[in-house]
Amino acid sequence: MRTFEYRLRPNKAQEQALMNALIASRKMYNACLEELITHYKETGKYLHLYEQDKRHGKEAHPDLPAVVVDTTLKRLHRSFTNFFQGRKNGRKVGFPRFKGANAWNTIQFRDGASGLHNGRFKAPKQMGGCVRVIVHRPMEGKFKFARIVFRPSGWYLQCVCETEPAPLPKKDNAVGLDMGIRSLVADSNGHSIENPKHAKKSAKKLAKAQKKLARSKKGSNRRKKARKKVARLYERIHNQRQDTLHKASRYYIDRYQTIVVEDLKPANMVRNHCLAFAISDASWGTLREMLENKAENAGRQLIAIPPHFTSQKCSHPKCGEYVYKSLSVRTHVCPHCGYIADRDVNAARNILHAGLKRVLAGTPPSPTQRKGPEQSGESPLGLKREAPGL
Repeated sequence: MRTFEYRLRPNKAQEQALMNALIASRKMYNACLEELITHYKETGKYLHLYEQDKRHGKEAHPDLPAVVVDTTLKRLHRSFTNFFQGRKNGRKVGFPRFKGANAWNTIQFRDGASGLHNGRFKAPKQMGGCVRVIVHRPMEGKFKFARIVFRPSGWYLQCVCETEPAPLPKKDNAVGLDMGIRSLVADSNGHSIENPKHAKKSAKKLAKAQKKLARSKKGSNRRKKARKKVARLYERIHNQRQDTLHKASRYYIDRYQTIVVEDLKPANMVRNHCLAFAISDASWGTLREMLENKAENAGRQLIAIPPHFTSQKCSHPKCGEYVYKSLSVRTHVCPHCGYIADRDVNAARNILHAGLKRVLAGTPPSPTQRKGPEQSGESPLGLKREAPGL
């Protein structure tokens, strides 16, 4: 599945119509959620989607197109399905929430592609009619559904399509990747991608904008402008980060057949308040997700291995001893064999060796299996545990 996103350029009347439809769909979602909860309290039974759909027709919602009513109801019932299925599987899933104005910014369609012609998107009349679209690239694959998304920078059209894999020519090479803070990625060949630290660079601008927002009077026009400026800064940071991660993942997918990474758990690592901001800014989880998606589409192999002691172990083929290093030590110097390398490059080579061992042994890359001295749960040679991936 791929999402093709295009910028919408509505006029003022169309923009107002889109905003009215967005507000109306949110109110409908909240009303239907309240209806479901009340029905369950009174009868002890779950109100079926088609039963609820009969109660919300054109008379109940004259300001909303029928397709938006249907997709909004399906979104609500899908959230209940995810809630009950998650509880059944033992996962911690929150109950569906009532949506505030800042938590509802999409309108979904089933047939958005059929209305996209000659740089125009044919929306329903209640939503402004034909809206100008900047089509900067053609859609590919089989169209599934579309969304109109409202962001601080404006309105966007997203077309979700089911695409066929496009395998790249096979290669006979492999690479290990060590994700970190100083360098976003360091590989086993000595190449590294600098961590741009977008959030840190924009921190002063963001603090200034937030201070202005905090000092503005609630309900005033100045507060609205200040709030929009803060939102635009957050969106800009997000866009910069996405651009960096897409380019980094594409670089390795195009050049290597087998890619080995650490099976990091960023959600657990951010509990360290000293590193939480830097880890979140690096977005290792998003980078791995992009690598997985691109690898699947390009016919590449992605292997995840346990991250324990990859920075401490000497990567020299004839050594393999463990050398304790604190996070401040950025160079690996082995006292046993004399091997010297950058700390992250040494870790990347250990990651590559561990991944290739799994491939040669024919075992699946299970992150929970741990071999060697780490099986006992104690650090080899009395080493202290470090935050993996740093």
